[in-house]
Amino acid sequence: MRNLTRRTFVAGTASAIGFPGLAFAQGANTKVRFAVDWVWQGNHSIWTYGADQGLFAKEKVDASIERGYGSADNLNKLAAGALDIALVDPNLLAKFNNENPNAQMNAVCVMYDAAPSAVTFLKSSGIKTVKDLEGKKLAVTETDASWPLFRVVCEVNKIDLGKIEVVNVSPQLRDSMIIQKRVDASLGFFVTSVINIAAAGIPRDDIGYIQYNNAGLQLYSLSLTCRKDYAAKNPAAVSGFIRGTIAGTRAMLANKKAAVETLLKRDPLLKVDIESDRNDLIINGSLLTPWVRQHGLSTVDRERFERTGAQVAKAFGLSITPKMEDIYTDKFLPPQADRKLV
Repeated sequence: MRNLTRRTFVAGTASAIGFPGLAFAQGANTKVRFAVDWVWQGNHSIWTYGADQGLFAKEKVDASIERGYGSADNLNKLAAGALDIALVDPNLLAKFNNENPNAQMNAVCVMYDAAPSAVTFLKSSGIKTVKDLEGKKLAVTETDASWPLFRVVCEVNKIDLGKIEVVNVSPQLRDSMIIQKRVDASLGFFVTSVINIAAAGIPRDDIGYIQYNNAGLQLYSLSLTCRKDYAAKNPAAVSGFIRGTIAGTRAMLANKKAAVETLLKRDPLLKVDIESDRNDLIINGSLLTPWVRQHGLSTVDRERFERTGAQVAKAFGLSITPKMEDIYTDKFLPPQADRKLV
């Protein structure tokens, strides 16, 4: 049952006495179907807390917020019209747009200035730089994007990949092999690996990781993404959802524990302490980078964007090198001053 407020009362009364134009102006918020990238995790509290605090409704957006099943799945659902906006890795967009001319995508707000892709290891392994991987055993999943991107890291850092013993395993085994010391390091998202290894009883101070962004591959990461034609037809909804997301990010940063607790409504099996730890990792490593602290959210540098785009294209064997405007637009963002988070 909808709560009766002064606004709904005025709108309803206006309609009843013959002022339909006023009733329309006070009408329902625009529905936006949104999915995060994966299962519910601490960093998704930006959206769950924002929704629970009414920050999307304030922007005239009725946001439906669901868990995701990966960036590729989100792209397919956006293309099919099953989602309106989704959290997607922008490094997939050049390939997707090239293969789907009738379902072109744009990143409209870059959420993570530094990708969480990383090499994770125990400090006792002696690894301090990516060059130290030579002569070590490395657990990878060859179907995971972290593997071809690691080849770029090797090229940038003049690492002889032939000197690394690569062990191809399923994603579920990568971290356990580090714990068992069957390998020296693994590739994946540090926000997942560090939490998994610590959960096995390894002290956090004994766990090390090197983000690709700190090893010569300065990738932008998960972004709010939608079809170009959807954005053209619904500019107010896209802009409103972005403003609600920025407000949700600020609210989460101001009250992180309360924000993470809103995830329990979606998945009661989550542990607040674990997801708070995960949230802190991604805040410090991917969200609040020095660049974002200075310039605000989604202030994208063209040279960096196109340089890493060319590196990604090479890693995935693409014949195209995208320009920034092919897969990213700042058209729907609020002014830069309104995107400052701290």
